[in-house]
Amino acid sequence: MIGGAAAASWTAAEYLADALRDDRATRMRATLSDAGFDWVTVRADGLVIRLTGTAPDEVTRFRVLTAAGSVVDDRQIRDEIRLAKRDMLQAPDFSLKLLRQGDEVSLIGLIPAASGREGFAKALSQPDLALTDMTGTAAFPAPEGWTEAMDYGLRAAALIEQGTVAVSPGRVAIEAVVATPDDKPRLEAALRNAAPAAITPEISVTAPLPVIAPYALRFQHAADAPAELTPCAADTEQARDQILAAAAQAGAEAECPLGIGAPAGWVQAATAGIKAAQDLGDATLEITDRNIRLTAGPEVATEALTTARDGLSAKLPAGWVLNVSQSEMQTQGPALFTAEITEQGEARLSGVLPDETMRQTVQSLARAQIGATDGTLTLDPSLPAGWAPRVMAGLDAMGLLERGELTVTGEEIRLSGVSGDALAPEKAIAALADRLGAGAEYSLSISYDRLLDPQITLPSGALCVDRLNAVLLQSQIGFEPGGAGIVGDVGPMLDELRPILADCADYRIEIAGHTDAQGGDESNLKLSRARATALLDRLRDEGLSVANIVANGYGETRPVAENDTEEGREANRRIEVTLLAPDPVAPALPAAPELRGHTPTPEAAAASLERAAAGRNGAAADGESDGADATGLTALPGTLSIPLPGAETLAPPPVIEPPATVLNATPDTPRPAARPEDAATDTEAP
Repeated sequence: MIGGAAAASWTAAEYLADALRDDRATRMRATLSDAGFDWVTVRADGLVIRLTGTAPDEVTRFRVLTAAGSVVDDRQIRDEIRLAKRDMLQAPDFSLKLLRQGDEVSLIGLIPAASGREGFAKALSQPDLALTDMTGTAAFPAPEGWTEAMDYGLRAAALIEQGTVAVSPGRVAIEAVVATPDDKPRLEAALRNAAPAAITPEISVTAPLPVIAPYALRFQHAADAPAELTPCAADTEQARDQILAAAAQAGAEAECPLGIGAPAGWVQAATAGIKAAQDLGDATLEITDRNIRLTAGPEVATEALTTARDGLSAKLPAGWVLNVSQSEMQTQGPALFTAEITEQGEARLSGVLPDETMRQTVQSLARAQIGATDGTLTLDPSLPAGWAPRVMAGLDAMGLLERGELTVTGEEIRLSGVSGDALAPEKAIAALADRLGAGAEYSLSISYDRLLDPQITLPSGALCVDRLNAVLLQSQIGFEPGGAGIVGDVGPMLDELRPILADCADYRIEIAGHTDAQGGDESNLKLSRARATALLDRLRDEGLSVANIVANGYGETRPVAENDTEEGREANRRIEVTLLAPDPVAPALPAAPELRGHTPTPEAAAASLERAAAGRNGAAADGESDGADATGLTALPGTLSIPLPGAETLAPPPVIEPPATVLNATPDTPRPAARPEDAATDTEAP
């Protein structure tokens, strides 16, 4: 009896335990199913609940365990859930974009590791190109059609001067820009001939007309000289043909370049003005944008000039301004000639010349030396002998300036302004000596601006930023956990940045710090700004060229990836470099020293110029060491050691350097896509 009772009790206990296990498993399944985890298998094993299945990721697995813990104690759960393995066998989408801008080529994209990107420069057949390689590689075999497309894309990039070549497997799309319409068919044919049989390229070549500003035309008609049309401009071939036909009718054979920017009614005003000048017999027509000036010679009758004025005024379109005048013989007052090149590059002439032939000669020389000219030149037959050569000598010297003023009197030739030629003072004296010989009095005040020097080639601002970001992308910048102190060895990175910043010191650049979304908005903003400032301070402390660089922080406000994955947060924690302005910082203009003297003989001036040029070249070859200044002459306090014959000792032309003031400009324009990564997280050690 006792044994039977014990057996019955054991059976009852076992039944109750099974029922308890089944109930817990049932409630667990229901809970997980309601949460969307019906792929989880729930099995009761004694007091333990075993969970099996395959979770797509770690986050989902964690959510399953959290839901299960709401049913039974966590200690009674056995996690046997596996994570799905990512398919690493699928190759990525490969693409390559080549951006050509003159002698600069940038490569962006993802290419197979076996593509041999180290041979890009050689493949372009132009090893002297400035090549910026921002491509990434993946260890997958090249897909079908990739090799042929990439080889052809590189050949196409070597053929164009400006444009984009987009390469993908079996496809190449080319967008190019040429200088003139005549270049378009030649480039299209060259690109098609270079394509392999397996590639049918998509080619788009455009030849935009240049912008002409100001829009100008000048027509001169005289009884004793051939008619002259220069400069001239037209916006369409039909307009050009009409203007040239009117000029040919008046006896002028010329060319008329095409360009955009013509004001409304340009052809109507130009043809009517040419006809009016022709009818007067001795007249000059000058048109600048919507302003038209008709100047009759001194012998033209007043009645004829009035008739021409009324007739031309009636033919002009609405909104045009007409000015009609008559030149006069200047027979009194001191001889004077002036010329000016303005900040906008416009040239103006004013003064007196002995006769009409010399006026045309001086105007042609001025156009050759200082560009299209405006202004009034009057005639005075009583001018002293040698006046015209003095004017032409002054214009020869003025051709060295980018902007400035020339004044010619009977006693002195005065020239002042700014030049991109470090030897401008020596060359100006040589030009005066060639025309006038020895003994002509001059006064020169010429500043040297190295940003205007054609021998100094600055990289573009975009290329500077690309080069800086490329270095930062390959470097690991570590910061203190949750702080802005830089840790780790950044010496190699600084060594790479130093020459780039030296080349790019004239551009306004921003170092921007960014964080992920972890932490508070205000703390992230302060942290990002502090890290950007710390990097800028480190660059400055190491003696790098950072006068025009500012630091700023944007916290979590400009993410480049989602913040719900570690990979996305890591991408958002970054330091990036952006360009604040496309043009170099305009330098301040110091006062140029005045140089006074008398011209030496042409031979002595040429010898002095040759010595100065040799000194400058030698200084450039030695890195301008041993006290050599930008002119190549040994710099002594306030003087140059090689005075020109017949002149007082020269003071060196001032070198215009960018100002040291940091400009705090933070535009709201989108930032470039390059994302140098910050190796340290906002909360973890680097």
